[in-house]
Amino acid sequence: MRLKDKVALITGASRGIGHASSLALAKEGATVVGTARTKADLDALVKTIEGAGGKAKAITCDVTKSADVASCVKQTLEAFGRIDILVNNAGIGGYRPFLDWTEADYDKIMATNAKSTWLFCKEVIPHMLKSGGGNIVNLSSVAGLQGYPSEGIYCMSKFAQVALSQSLDREFYKQNIKVSLVCPGGVETHFAIGDGRTAGGPNMGGFSTAEDVAEAVLLAVIPRERSRVVNVILRPMNEMT
Repeated sequence: MRLKDKVALITGASRGIGHASSLALAKEGATVVGTARTKADLDALVKTIEGAGGKAKAITCDVTKSADVASCVKQTLEAFGRIDILVNNAGIGGYRPFLDWTEADYDKIMATNAKSTWLFCKEVIPHMLKSGGGNIVNLSSVAGLQGYPSEGIYCMSKFAQVALSQSLDREFYKQNIKVSLVCPGGVETHFAIGDGRTAGGPNMGGFSTAEDVAEAVLLAVIPRERSRVVNVILRPMNEMT
């Protein structure tokens, strides 16, 4: 098991990519601390991991609130003494014409996607520095690499994650904190449903799976002494351009 004795804190762990990443890292021996707002889904995740012989803990958290984030990190450290891997996966989005977005939409998307990533990095990095390093994986998107119509605010939030990740990589890699970006295109999860998309619909056929993205997260955190994974880009097979 390549992640034996590692402790991984994963945001948005109750569903989709976060859930799949939790299972993938647990399978490699990591102790998984999953955080989200829905306790029932987190408890089900813990039950699944423990049923397979792994170790996991659920912590409910509003990732946009600094007090909640600080408490989540504190509880993780009290339970396991360290955080070796941080996966910033929590996120929301939407698809609609630019002029239809509201200020409330902007605040919610930016807080959930960009601010939460900053908050968790700010809380976890000091502990990684004390313990000699660690891995941070920020789940951005291809929408963080180029703009798309009807996704203006979402693209802004994902570009912000890319910028923060690049900055942190350059600031902390010499102290053995490896910061990786994972940028998927369309992924067949609950996240993609809505605004004209339905589960099993023809416009979701050929999307990547949550498990595909989880494999990229795993690639980023597998221990290696002489290299670091800076960016992984996944494009779905139904992409037309």
